[in-house]
Amino acid sequence: MSRTIITLTADWGVRDFFAGMVKGRLYSSLPDVQVVDLALGLEPYNIIPAIYVVRHACQGFPEGTIHIVDVNSVETIDQSFVVVKSHGQYLIGTDNGLPNAVFGDDFDEAVQINTYQDGDYYTFAAYNLFCKVAIMLAQGTPLSDIGDPMPTLNRRQLPSFFEEGGHLKVYVTYTDNYGNAYLALTIKEFEAIRRGRRFRLMVREYMVNEVSHGYDPGRPTARNSARLLLTVSATGHLEIALKEASAAKLLGLRTGEAVLIYFDE
Repeated sequence: MSRTIITLTADWGVRDFFAGMVKGRLYSSLPDVQVVDLALGLEPYNIIPAIYVVRHACQGFPEGTIHIVDVNSVETIDQSFVVVKSHGQYLIGTDNGLPNAVFGDDFDEAVQINTYQDGDYYTFAAYNLFCKVAIMLAQGTPLSDIGDPMPTLNRRQLPSFFEEGGHLKVYVTYTDNYGNAYLALTIKEFEAIRRGRRFRLMVREYMVNEVSHGYDPGRPTARNSARLLLTVSATGHLEIALKEASAAKLLGLRTGEAVLIYFDE
């Protein structure tokens, strides 16, 4: 029997006791489990960075992996707690737009959790309910015993890109621990739109006009004295960065903010 892997994605941070509570319960109930932190220090209540993390970090895990996602996990009339199965993996979380953004319509099965949580208070769903459901899945409980079928998931409009008045408006979808800002535009999409034209990425008073292959932008220019650069992240998305410094801090860039790219005709 293969070892169960359970991943954690949350906005708990690393200074509090939340991760310890969840891991303690999982290890106590499943002695052979392997718990993996995908990201625990995400921006509180903001599911956009969580979507980016889950979408790109889950792909390499084997079938049977269970992903617990606890970001803005509040059950309401419009968004319930769910389990989604896709390509043999399970996601436990809230139907707040994140599961749909991760899987789209490419999921095998989804259920609205109707299993009762442990405890009388509703302040820590990851511990009182998501852990319980993860343990049930690891022990072989079918989804039909966990909840009621859901044919569709809630959709949410995500930051993207669009052409506007002769330039490209692109939104920041994630900033990492180094202060690199990831754009909602892949290098393939960018090159298709660019069609070989010269370009200028404008952020505040800074300008970049080439795509670097790494984190060395070459010699600075008058418009780029901070040595700002545009490169390609491991996910294939364009990334605004500074060598050994935080581009997000320098520029004040946050998730959901737009930058402009101009093309020379």
